[in-house]
Amino acid sequence: MWTWHGEVLDLPYASEQDQCEKSNIFSKGYMDDMIHDIEGESVHQPNVFDSLKNDSLTELYPSCSSFSRLSAVLRLFNMKARNGCTDRSFTELLEFLHQILPEGNTLPTSHYEAKKILCPMGLEY
Repeated sequence: MWTWHGEVLDLPYASEQDQCEKSNIFSKGYMDDMIHDIEGESVHQPNVFDSLKNDSLTELYPSCSSFSRLSAVLRLFNMKARNGCTDRSFTELLEFLHQILPEGNTLPTSHYEAKKILCPMGLEY
């Protein structure tokens, strides 16, 4: 089942948030699959693949096993798009999250920095 664009799973009892959590598209397994798919497409742009691979292996903060830098940015951009957040409010959210996460976290602190992670892959919102 294709769930990468937020399609609703056919579960009449589940809310959209429940479905997103159940599909867990931001899990490490799905990240590995995405990177593998992009690896084949990146023959002409090896720097894009290297950057993507690096961000997928970089912990969001030291000892964080739940999110990589890439998976956190993807999930935050997904929420931004679903809820219609402005670029300015998204930057404020990133700045705040960066402050409350443990020291040494790798979360970008602006919409521009976060977008630079995704746009080379063609993942624009």
